[in-house]
Amino acid sequence: MTTTLSPAPSLLEQAQAMTLQPFASWPAQGRPDGYFALEQAAAAADFYRENGFVVLDQAMSRAEVDALNRETAHLCRNETGGISGIASAAPGESDLDVMKRVLCIHFPHKLSAVMEKTLHHPATVDLLTRVVSPNVKCMQSMLFVKASGKPGQAWHQDEDFIPTRDRSLIGAWIALDDATVVNGCLWVLPKSHRPGILWPQQKHENRSFDCTQESHQFPWRDEDSVPVEVKAGSIVFFNGYLLHRSLPNRAKDGFRRSLVNHFMSAESLLPWMLPANFTGGIATADFRDIVMVAGQDPYAYKGTCDIAKPSVRASGEGGCESWGKKDPKDAAGTAMMPKVSAMQ
Repeated sequence: MTTTLSPAPSLLEQAQAMTLQPFASWPAQGRPDGYFALEQAAAAADFYRENGFVVLDQAMSRAEVDALNRETAHLCRNETGGISGIASAAPGESDLDVMKRVLCIHFPHKLSAVMEKTLHHPATVDLLTRVVSPNVKCMQSMLFVKASGKPGQAWHQDEDFIPTRDRSLIGAWIALDDATVVNGCLWVLPKSHRPGILWPQQKHENRSFDCTQESHQFPWRDEDSVPVEVKAGSIVFFNGYLLHRSLPNRAKDGFRRSLVNHFMSAESLLPWMLPANFTGGIATADFRDIVMVAGQDPYAYKGTCDIAKPSVRASGEGGCESWGKKDPKDAAGTAMMPKVSAMQ
């Protein structure tokens, strides 16, 4: 009599069933493929080009991470009133309670010198100048707070939301807590950046994810994805065409905080968030609300401007039935970026 054994559940299946322990994807010794120390920058750059993502393991110090987490609490309290769609903290309300209300804050670097400094972090700039260009600019930052019970984000490609002319978009995802399969780390589809295709997007009502649209009709399966579990202070870099997502924070308590900065080559124009009165051809459109982080800006003669305003994102916990509706009491938008009209 032959006994047929059922295949062991995949990491993804275990994560969805909430039966995993933190760092379940790591080997017994060492780190998974794609994790590099700072002195291995050349090898890290090679891995990034091949796979579309790479991890600089604990590239930031504990002191740097602690400062960013203190700043996170300060921003969530919105004591200066500079963030749209968020309520200021009530007298006596704790930082923990305040942070639990927030999923994501867009453009925190515009309010925080501590977070603006991360745009210029030596570890980040070194890798960017190896894989992007000697000339690099930043156009966006996002602060994810993601308390226990908060949703993840469905499959997407960042270049869908921030279009570059030369496919140079890259995210630098700084872990402010240990990010694990339990509390909602990133999952990536390795090498999915290679075709250079932006797959179709659609709205969804899956409350495991926030209200950002999801990519679909691509040839990879969920089972092809791998979790990117990292220690606090690590930086995950990923290509603008790489398909990635995160699952909800299913830990009993705590946060999965991260600061994500987006960069691109300074040589490329950025046809993004155009003003309502823009009349030029799309080929000449260039968003100039940028921060230079390396090299020279070939378009410096255009000057810079202040367009994007700090705001919060809709979490989707109550569903995404309000797609396209504006509610001043809710988050600023349903896509990765607020619409220009909401920020003018």
